Amino acid sequence: MQPCPKTAWPREIAALCLHADAEAVRAYAELTADFNPIHLDAEFAGATPFGAPIIHGTLGLNLAVQAIERAVEVVPAGLAIEVRFSRPVPVGTTIRAGGTLRDAATGTYEIFVETEAGERAVEGTCTLGALG
Repeated sequence: MQPCPKTAWPREIAALCLHADAEAVRAYAELTADFNPIHLDAEFAGATPFGAPIIHGTLGLNLAVQAIERAVEVVPAGLAIEVRFSRPVPVGTTIRAGGTLRDAATGTYEIFVETEAGERAVEGTCTLGALG
């Protein structure tokens, strides 16, 4: 038996949430070997324009990729993601990632990562390609 081919992309990429506390940010730093003190050192980050540690931008982007993977089950080889990192997110913030289908013919979604206050931190598009 084989899975049936997809006949349509889902209208929504269901949102996933993550509480990006210091422990999650430290684990992500370990995973990516990105130990920039702007993410991990409160004293260092406090002396920057951000005033406190911020999460890795790619942590949010990876949450969006995980949401995409859950929505479409099998990610096509031609997946293309184009995003802009719009604002820093302080460590300790809960982030939410998801998206909405913009073009069914190309499988293009508007994707986002936002704070619990609805402030967009990452925004852009994900194109999965044509079905069939």
